Amino acid sequence: MEEQMSGYTKHVYEEDLQETKKQLVKYVDDIIPLLSEEYDFDEILKLVKKYYPFEWRMLEEKYQYYYKKDKTIEKFHGKKRYNADSPEIILRKLSSINRLLMPDTIKRRQETFSIQKQKEYKNLLDKRRLPKIEKRQEKIEKAKKRAQEMEPEFLDALMGLYDRKNTSQKDKVYIFLELEKYYCKKTINFFKKVADSEYNRQLRNMAFEHLQSLGHYTFLRKQKYMQIHTKNKKRKQRIKETAYEVYNIKAIPQELEYRIENSKEQKIKNYDYFISHSSVDYESVQRLITLLNKDNKNVYCDWKADNNYLKRRLVCKATQNVINKRIEQSKKILFVDSDTSRNSCWVKYELNYADQCGKEILVLRKDSIDNSNICLMALNDKWFIDSNYENILQL
Repeated sequence: MEEQMSGYTKHVYEEDLQETKKQLVKYVDDIIPLLSEEYDFDEILKLVKKYYPFEWRMLEEKYQYYYKKDKTIEKFHGKKRYNADSPEIILRKLSSINRLLMPDTIKRRQETFSIQKQKEYKNLLDKRRLPKIEKRQEKIEKAKKRAQEMEPEFLDALMGLYDRKNTSQKDKVYIFLELEKYYCKKTINFFKKVADSEYNRQLRNMAFEHLQSLGHYTFLRKQKYMQIHTKNKKRKQRIKETAYEVYNIKAIPQELEYRIENSKEQKIKNYDYFISHSSVDYESVQRLITLLNKDNKNVYCDWKADNNYLKRRLVCKATQNVINKRIEQSKKILFVDSDTSRNSCWVKYELNYADQCGKEILVLRKDSIDNSNICLMALNDKWFIDSNYENILQL
């Protein structure tokens, strides 16, 4: 069985390598008319990366995938299986590149070179490629906006829960969705591992789709080629039985309320800041989160941290209970001050509840965020105090 699997994976790699070569030949053909009179390999490489940036990144990640595989195989079996070359080396070895770099070819280029033709072709290639690059970038940025670009302190614990032998399919789905909310090296490596080795098809597909949305290389194996890495017969049988198990979450506030009170993946969570704000100030709050993430601060914002459950059309008592818990899980409250936030019943409720919990409340003006002036100050003006705040929401 092991020999069969190694033969299959080697075959997949060979197909991958041939596909990589085909892609690189196409990219080179596209940029040849842009080459200068005295071009060299570095110029070719630079142009390929410029006009195919995401494709190049995928090729580099593909190389890293096989490189790491070889390191593991070599560690346990003493011999590499793939001996993969980097995309730069593969590019350099292409016969078309060898021809391009021959002195005679370069000489002919010099004799026929035309700046005008070079400019004309550049305009054509720019029109064809740059909109695609921009569209791809926008798509990736949109996917990244759904997550925080930082590494929370409980990340290892979450991944540890996923890897436990007794973690059910249902719990794995919930943990997976929590990990999706953070974009960092650890989570990307985690999802690559799931896409590569998770025996359950639903989870493997989820990892594959998530990585693709973020523009990362991933490889999706067919179920019949998946391996079970355990010698325990009962565990092996259990894994086989759950290969096709599927669990779809109930995306409602009541479900999240239940998970918060009863599941480990919710109980271990904590936040540096709970952002109390008006949804009208969405863009400013998104900018604030990005700036705080750069300082590795984990932020609670309902439409980001609990977007799976807290839909506006589903607001109810459970929504309020979830917000209460998130305030309790946060070290500090950060009030984004604006005319709309001061008129928000939810903001007034959140600040009152936080004050009752003894949480430190900080304030930041919306226009300060828009000017990238992040200076957090204590909120001394308790304009929000209402002895009857529990009835503000009228749910």
